[in-house]
Amino acid sequence: MPEDSNQTHLYTYKCSLLFCLNLPNVELYRIKTFLFSGEHNENLRMKEVIEFRIKKKYIHLLSQPHNGRDNGMVYVVKLTKDEPNFEQIRLLDKQIRERDNEFFFLYSNIERKYSKNEFETASLFQMKIKTMFEPAGEECGTLYDETTSCEICGANRKQIGLLKLKKSTIPKKDIAVTIAGEIIVSEIFKKALEKRNLKGLELLPVEFDKGTSDYSQLVATSEIELSQSTIAGINLFDLSVSSEGEIYKCPKGHTIGLNLLSEAYVINSPSINESDFLVSKQKIGVKRGLLRPEPIYFCSQTFRKMVVDEKLSGFEFEIANIE
Repeated sequence: MPEDSNQTHLYTYKCSLLFCLNLPNVELYRIKTFLFSGEHNENLRMKEVIEFRIKKKYIHLLSQPHNGRDNGMVYVVKLTKDEPNFEQIRLLDKQIRERDNEFFFLYSNIERKYSKNEFETASLFQMKIKTMFEPAGEECGTLYDETTSCEICGANRKQIGLLKLKKSTIPKKDIAVTIAGEIIVSEIFKKALEKRNLKGLELLPVEFDKGTSDYSQLVATSEIELSQSTIAGINLFDLSVSSEGEIYKCPKGHTIGLNLLSEAYVINSPSINESDFLVSKQKIGVKRGLLRPEPIYFCSQTFRKMVVDEKLSGFEFEIANIE
């Protein structure tokens, strides 16, 4: 119960409103979460929403009501970790793996929503690239020195010469990444960068199979260390470090897991204040065909504001934590 009198009146009103609503428990829970969390407040702390894509043949096992949406192939269910169905999904996935040797859900994703105040006061961000494309550079003639890569996890191979790509496959975005982790940026991005004295990055020419290229390869010149607070695994319910012969957590420390599951946590370093674009020393992912483990990308508030002010496409940002 709030101590302030005005807050007490508001609390009493919210309780009365809930009492009058004749709704199922799950719906009441969602309304209660909104009313008492201050979800409408600009200063609200980050909120996580987890998306599960559940097999149609198993969706009937999930308690009703749920917000599952049939997309034609699977049911898409979005919820928070403190909703009742979250724990039920964990249990059902475990039961179905043991009983049927199958997965209850085929895919999961975590979306983090931040307040305006959180974004404006943060000093470091995880930069996420929304658009991925193929073929990868290796398929287009880009050369790599594999002798520098880890024999266990495949991380840290070295690119030799310029990145070569197929022109017709380049997405119409200001930033995109190949399935092998090669980042390209548009001429618009390059011009926005030239207006500012951003540090910690290089723009290298890209060669196309046909015609001239107005895209550049974005390369970081600064690294930072992830802290042990950064959590990686297969999904929220499975933190396995290996599976079916694939190594997700390298014993040499090059990789920490298959997918990033938490916000990124980094060890404080002078590089954070000295650079506007950085990559993590430890990587996420697995060597699988053309796929290679990739670093987590970070940027400064100045870099993020450039993206926002110039309306550059293809970017997403999460707040990174400095320890």
